[in-house]
Amino acid sequence: MITTLDLAASLSDPVARRTLASLSLSVAKSKRIVVVTGAGISCSCGIPDFRSSDGLYALVKKQYPDTILKGRDLFDASLFRDPTSTSIFYTFISQLKQSIDVASPSRTHHFIRTLDEKKKLLRSYTQNIDGLEEKAGLIGSSGQGVKSNEKGKAKLRVKDVRNIQLHGDIHRVRCTLCSADLPCAEEYLQLFADGLAPDCPECTSRSEARLARSARPLRIGTLRPAIVLYDEAHPLGDDIGAIQAFDVSRKPDMLIIMGTSLKVHGLRRLVKEFAKVVHASAPPDPMSTKAQAKNWVGKVIFVNKTPPGSDWNGIIDYHIEGETDVWAYKVEEDWRKMRPSDWEVQQTLDEKDDGSAFKAMKDVVGKGIRKYLSLHPSLRLKRMLIVETCRWQTYSVWNGECPPSPGYRAIHCAAQSPLFPDEAAPVDVALHGWRLQSVEEAGSSWDF
Repeated sequence: MITTLDLAASLSDPVARRTLASLSLSVAKSKRIVVVTGAGISCSCGIPDFRSSDGLYALVKKQYPDTILKGRDLFDASLFRDPTSTSIFYTFISQLKQSIDVASPSRTHHFIRTLDEKKKLLRSYTQNIDGLEEKAGLIGSSGQGVKSNEKGKAKLRVKDVRNIQLHGDIHRVRCTLCSADLPCAEEYLQLFADGLAPDCPECTSRSEARLARSARPLRIGTLRPAIVLYDEAHPLGDDIGAIQAFDVSRKPDMLIIMGTSLKVHGLRRLVKEFAKVVHASAPPDPMSTKAQAKNWVGKVIFVNKTPPGSDWNGIIDYHIEGETDVWAYKVEEDWRKMRPSDWEVQQTLDEKDDGSAFKAMKDVVGKGIRKYLSLHPSLRLKRMLIVETCRWQTYSVWNGECPPSPGYRAIHCAAQSPLFPDEAAPVDVALHGWRLQSVEEAGSSWDF
């Protein structure tokens, strides 16, 4: 039985609110989360929809008023059989990419990136072709940096890929003849806008080289958007299948599904496989002491405005009804309150190669501030240590009520939070006792 939780109603429903908070804690405690996403997570990014009066289908209809073409037909591989439908497809993709190019990742995209930063994400799988996950910092399967050439064939490096693009990437094109994979340059986009297919530069180069040797020219292929249409095989299908099997073998302990109607057959199969192994990670006896201690394990969460069908009973545990961005914000908010130590950036001061006095801090349990506090038990430390992740900018010595002992000084760092640039991440040094090793400035040196 699927438990439905209305995000909006939870404000006035204490039971729903407690259950949502419990799920947030489960996210925070999980160690191997698989995330599956669809178009719903990009709705807040400024990308126009397909079906409204000013949507992309309507814009294409203006350019080709005499053609009857259903929305789904624009994503079916059979469209390449007809020159007119092919031209419409190219025009549609050109307009869609222009909209995507100016879009920014949503809070949901950043939430998935946060899971990765916190070492919680096993892998992300998406139906989306917009590449916004990569903008948020997740390396996608379409990127050239995650591919290695073995015997002339590109293969995905499993450890490097954090986001599997199940339907390809609109930011790339590939040749219909030689399968060359290239970035979608502006010159290609302009031709697509006119309903034309650009010639493949690699085919052209090989043909011209033959002509230069007075040999017969080769056939030249054309470029098409590197997205996967209905009834079309994924060029990296074997690699993606191997990665999926590898992820299943790693026994994920949570599955989060967001912004998808779960209508596509391949995605349905993928979700069911992951849900099965996630449920298997839960303790078999829910009333046992071990099960009570690990009640956060083995949950399948579906976040979408529309509910899943009844055929998902026993597969999906929770349907969270509402916007994915709202839920992502709530999970992070609850997580910060319930497990604040997960959000502390632990760093050690040291000398960098570039001359900066600061390096990433480590070793929370140590001496430094704790030793200083032990020398002044009457001191109530009110100063906060604000930590940044990118680089250390400024610091100042302790200027509290009591003078510091010789050689012991608290450091105050001004910085920017890694998640939200307009916020700082305060850490109470009185509670966490940073180990400060050394600080050097203008010829002076202090050891901690």
